[in-house]
Amino acid sequence: MFSSKINLKNWYLMASEEQKKQNQLRLTSMALTSLAQAVWETLGESAFSYSGLMGDELLRVMEKEMGLEIAGHTPKEVIMEVSRIFVDEFGYASDIEVEGDDDTLITLKVRQCINRKFSDRLDAAGVEKPFICPIMNACQAGLRRLGYKMREEVHKWHEGGGSIITFERVA
Repeated sequence: MFSSKINLKNWYLMASEEQKKQNQLRLTSMALTSLAQAVWETLGESAFSYSGLMGDELLRVMEKEMGLEIAGHTPKEVIMEVSRIFVDEFGYASDIEVEGDDDTLITLKVRQCINRKFSDRLDAAGVEKPFICPIMNACQAGLRRLGYKMREEVHKWHEGGGSIITFERVA
């Protein structure tokens, strides 16, 4: 049973607030890694079916709280704005370069992505493709909203400290 009494003899062993925050992040990361690994082991590439839910929720937040507008824009414009939000509002990467045409092939070069270490842990755990990448999922949701069916790929980008994400239109 948990007791709310503090043993003052060992008070100096308690974690500082900063250590608690680091431990919370570590625990959350462990839980998410385990969950992603279990989903991948169970479903394989079908795990991407869950990516849409994450992307839709991210878009909802971006539209409601950050002024994102999807309607009336090209696929590349939507991806550029989603990328800007990840850099400027979330601080999720130092830069995201968007290349390609408007509707057949679009490439994102994500520099210094804070999710890279997590993706590496997923890879080490046997998750072959990072189906829970927030940037990929938000962009994919925006493309779906515009009526585009795109195949996504994510690859580690060593030189940029992040990932290269590609979207290729499916006929």
